[in-house]
Amino acid sequence: MGNSVLDIVQQWSGKTFREESIGRSYEGRDIRAFTFGDGRAKVLAWSQMHGNEPTSTLALLDVLNRIEEDKTMKKLLRHSITLTAIPLLNPDGCIRHDRRNAQGIDINRDAQSLISPEAKILMSAWERLHPDFAYNLHDQETRYTTLYPPTPTLIAMLAPECSHDKAITPARERAMKLIAHTAKHLDNICDGAKGRIARYDDVYTPTAFGDTFMQLGTSSILIEAGSMPGDPERTHARAAMSMAIIKGLEAIAQHQFEANTVQEYDSLPLNKDFDGLEMILEGIAIHDSLGNYQADLGIRRVKTSCNPEDFIDDSHDLRVMNIGDLSSTPSIIRTKLNGYTLKGTHKDLYIGCKTSEITLVAPDGSCINAYTLIENNTRDFDSDKTK
Repeated sequence: MGNSVLDIVQQWSGKTFREESIGRSYEGRDIRAFTFGDGRAKVLAWSQMHGNEPTSTLALLDVLNRIEEDKTMKKLLRHSITLTAIPLLNPDGCIRHDRRNAQGIDINRDAQSLISPEAKILMSAWERLHPDFAYNLHDQETRYTTLYPPTPTLIAMLAPECSHDKAITPARERAMKLIAHTAKHLDNICDGAKGRIARYDDVYTPTAFGDTFMQLGTSSILIEAGSMPGDPERTHARAAMSMAIIKGLEAIAQHQFEANTVQEYDSLPLNKDFDGLEMILEGIAIHDSLGNYQADLGIRRVKTSCNPEDFIDDSHDLRVMNIGDLSSTPSIIRTKLNGYTLKGTHKDLYIGCKTSEITLVAPDGSCINAYTLIENNTRDFDSDKTK
């Protein structure tokens, strides 16, 4: 994925965009910016400052393509805004599919010291443009949910804090209103968005760029692309993120967001780091010489490396994490398997065992690997299966 995203960015160009090299990464890879329009409202957007978050880059390029191809939008935005987009701020991390840059530095925690060349490049772009609005684009893992029952977040948005006292400055208030306006429109136009548009946790992080830019008077909007089981390429989150940016740009150009309120922003469901199970297989029968009983199996994806910053979504290592009556255990997906029987004995089922090592016998007598069954159910995921 890293090389393909880098190739896409390197090959992208637009007739109506002014393209320039704005610097090089620590390992010398070119970092480019694309600017459109000559309007009074200035917008800076950047993506993939974390190298293992490619959905944000693809979504931002979708926005640039839309501006390039849509004559009505082009006409609306051209003399209303000046947009500068940096689709790939961390090419070294992109190549490695690593959150951090080649120095091992988290660029989004380098807004004050500016140790990394990538952080210096982003700060220089801000100093040159002095944007009114900034879009800071990221990916988040599938485990984030909204509401109850837990519903996988499609996208999460945030107007970052700019001080420890949670002050709502004019810049932050504008960002809150713009997010409220955007969320309202996404509920109506994005398939499956209802109940999946969340408000990200607003803990003040003074070394982060969004918080820093907000403190400097730029209305900063963080957007995190979520995911849903059965959508490993994050196509729905990508579409929602690009639409969020487009609706935001249109609202900025036409001053449409100002009638929204901080209360509408606060009313968005909170993006929650879900610590439950990914899937529960209910009612599997176990028969052996010691007895007969039914049990639920709780399944969770585990990281395949020791790096806590690796994306759990990338792992195909599905393991049993709980056995028994799991009717009150929170899970994103529940699948009833009444009539399915474990092939083997109770000894073949234990905490930590791989689902690929479990065989189930279906009611028709056919055998199916538990991992295959889970993957099939995940692809068929819809909101009716959440519990």
